[in-house]
Amino acid sequence: MGLKRYTEIGDQNAAASDITILGLTSAATVRPHLFHITFGSDATPADQAFNMVLQRYTAAGTATAVTPVPQDPANPAALSAAGSNHTAEPTYTSALILHCFPINQQGTYVWQTDPDYGFVAPATAANGMGLYFADISGGTANSRCTFFHAE
Repeated sequence: MGLKRYTEIGDQNAAASDITILGLTSAATVRPHLFHITFGSDATPADQAFNMVLQRYTAAGTATAVTPVPQDPANPAALSAAGSNHTAEPTYTSALILHCFPINQQGTYVWQTDPDYGFVAPATAANGMGLYFADISGGTANSRCTFFHAE
């Protein structure tokens, strides 16, 4: 049986640097593969720039739970967890940056690979990866992010 695919959507105001917009957290029984990222802003267009970083973490922090939605309705509930709108940031692992990209608020960013590949989280409880604002040029634009993961 192939990998099961899920979708997570999160949002966050870009009020300051080092704020996580969406995190994907593993469980001891599964290694989630992140294979798609979409990022953009749904705020009134302005000339604001973001530098986004996808990085591994060893503790998920405190966030609003986001239930992974099965892309196939016959799939069981995901074993991985997701969170958005963090009030306590994940514990990011130094120098384990998986991906980064600069983007203007008026742009939309999409990264995608084969679901069998992508960025893989360890089968360790509370470990995972998060996308966060490393730098922002100002303002408080609301931004949205979508992850597709397989497990």
